[in-house]
Amino acid sequence: METPLQTATRLLAALEDLTAQESILLRTLDFVDAVAIQERAAPLVDQLAALAVHPEVLALGTKVKGLVERRLQSRVFLDAQLSRLQSELRRIDEARTRLARVAPAYVMTVPRIVESKLNTAA
Repeated sequence: METPLQTATRLLAALEDLTAQESILLRTLDFVDAVAIQERAAPLVDQLAALAVHPEVLALGTKVKGLVERRLQSRVFLDAQLSRLQSELRRIDEARTRLARVAPAYVMTVPRIVESKLNTAA
């Protein structure tokens, strides 16, 4: 059976690998797979946090801080992407509003040809 330190070391290595994969996915703007990686990492984080009560696990503090720093970098990147996309959505919404205001001026009305019984008799 593994000691708490061995288990925590194994979990931390797996989290480091998942964090590296997530970082690559975010840089390639593959947000769907990045979310899947985050979902896979969540139980590992929970298990690692539960092991933090053991004094020998505290020795991994430096590695955990490095992992947290990489996650913060990913979050900063995501925040920048979100801000950029929100700005673009606002710009598109403004363009749609302008288009809705000017579109009626460019719509041509086609005269309707009214057929009456008199026209068909002639």
